[in-house]
Amino acid sequence: MRKNAKKALAAAFSILGTVLGLYIGGYWLFARPVYWLVTGFTGGTLTASILIINIFKIFIASTVGGGIWCVCDIIASFFRDDPRDD
Repeated sequence: MRKNAKKALAAAFSILGTVLGLYIGGYWLFARPVYWLVTGFTGGTLTASILIINIFKIFIASTVGGGIWCVCDIIASFFRDDPRDD
């Protein structure tokens, strides 16, 4: 594979991992549960099961986001420049 194509694939996987990690970990597992907790509390519809599930999502948000980023970074490392390729 050509050197420029490898660099492009590595950059694409790195960007994809960052975006997916932020979207899934930051938005789906952190921002939305916080929003649901606030609206449930202010609206008087907050139940114990909703509270427990959303608190669990908030606690695992950074782990899931970081895991997604790590997997994509590992995939990108297969395409990064190897000094032996010169």
